[in-house]
Amino acid sequence: AVPAELAFMLDDDIFEGLGAAGCLGFTNHAALVSVTRTTASHIKYDDVVNMWARLFAPSRANAVWLINQDVEPDLYKMSLAVGTGGVPVYLPAGGASTTPFATLFGRPVIPIEFASTLGTKGDVVLADLTQYQLATKGGLQGAQSIHVAFLTNQNCYRFIMRYDGQPKWKTALTPFKGTGNTQSPFVAVAT
Repeated sequence: AVPAELAFMLDDDIFEGLGAAGCLGFTNHAALVSVTRTTASHIKYDDVVNMWARLFAPSRANAVWLINQDVEPDLYKMSLAVGTGGVPVYLPAGGASTTPFATLFGRPVIPIEFASTLGTKGDVVLADLTQYQLATKGGLQGAQSIHVAFLTNQNCYRFIMRYDGQPKWKTALTPFKGTGNTQSPFVAVAT
């Protein structure tokens, strides 16, 4: 259980670490592009379209959607308005009777436990994790001692994992041509 918990803590640090005694997470980095949310406390099709448009084009082949599980109901109800009707954009051809593809724009949608709650920045993030640099040293080290708490007949365990990381980008990119909207391999919907 310890390696699984340490892996969770590392993933959380990569996602939203503050950079002090750990990784600088991409949701707290200057390279993160925040897209204005169209509806308070919900995710709409316009939000994901705007996120996709702000993703650095070479990052599209590697990007993944990282979401809080509370976002899933909005994804299943997401539709594209066509005249007076609309069509779903997240469900497969078989509708709700089959397993959803769990992709948007052909990229995987991955529910993660450490994504922010629905309606706040970080509830939906589009990220190319190849643009994040992580360094580790020595791997996971564990030690056990019967001497620390000898009088109470207890064993003590210590685990050490040394790592650091941050996005490879310093800031978001202003494109050479276009509207002037910045682009990045890390895009989130604002609160």
